[in-house]
Amino acid sequence: MKTTSNTNYHIDRSIILFFIGVIIISASVFGYRLANHTPCDIVDFSFDSSSLRVGEIIRFKDKTKGIVNEREWDFGDSTKIDTRIAPFHTYEHPGQYTVRLRINGNCEGITQTLTIKEKAFVLDSTKLARFKVPVSIEVGKELRIKDETKNARTWEWRFGETADVNSTDKNPKYVYKTPGLKTITLIVNGDVRYGTKKKINVLPKPSLVDNKPVRRVPRNSPKSTIPYAPTIGVAPISDKPKETKAPFIGLNKLKEKLLLVADEKQTAKNFNEYLCGNLNLSIVVNRKKTTFIEFCQRIKGKGIKIKELEIVRAENNCIKNLVIRYSKTGLF
Repeated sequence: MKTTSNTNYHIDRSIILFFIGVIIISASVFGYRLANHTPCDIVDFSFDSSSLRVGEIIRFKDKTKGIVNEREWDFGDSTKIDTRIAPFHTYEHPGQYTVRLRINGNCEGITQTLTIKEKAFVLDSTKLARFKVPVSIEVGKELRIKDETKNARTWEWRFGETADVNSTDKNPKYVYKTPGLKTITLIVNGDVRYGTKKKINVLPKPSLVDNKPVRRVPRNSPKSTIPYAPTIGVAPISDKPKETKAPFIGLNKLKEKLLLVADEKQTAKNFNEYLCGNLNLSIVVNRKKTTFIEFCQRIKGKGIKIKELEIVRAENNCIKNLVIRYSKTGLF
């Protein structure tokens, strides 16, 4: 005799609905993530700056393709994380910095290393060394200079005869031993960037020419035993020739006459008496050596402006040297 049993299985409807809901939610989340997925291998960014220096503004830009919901910029200098698409950033210290960009919380993307240099030097003209020098000075004469630099605390003077520091005084004195064009350099507060150089023409000492004639006695002539006695009532004849004294001419008058040469109203010959006949006198014009007659020929028919003029005279008023600085005023 066979016994047959019928078993009925019943699944609660609420359980079925629960699983269906889970499947739908999971599918929705997966679909959303799939639609908004950005592959990490396409994360990219760029930066733009005129110079990578301390204090300069650097503009970064996210160039990632795809949907980006979150950004995290790490500039490598322990500053706050930036979340903008194109942030600006400045570095306060020189060195190497690694910049990272994280996308959507999980993609590290690429990194770039920036080398930040020292801040660019900007010259402050108020800190430049300031002093004045004459156009020229003679060898052996004392040169005195006054420093006019503001806020100067230390001074290094070089007068161009050696490479050594010649003085550390604020207002130094110096005596040149050799002639020529020299360069005076002043560095204040130990900062060579604010050093100043100026030129000075050192003139040689005036040469002393003894014009006294020398009386020679023949070797074979017998020595006279009779002493020389001048004729009574007649003045003795001097062996020394009478020295010619040149007329005096001042700076303003000399300037006027030089301008007349430029206007072709006078020539070098009009200066003959002041130069004691030496029209080939060596002079300094715009810091270069030339002769007086060459200078007159050079300015003839030209518009000029005499900016500086210095006269060196002998005891008889003869002009022994001229130092002239001039510029042209016309087109030709």
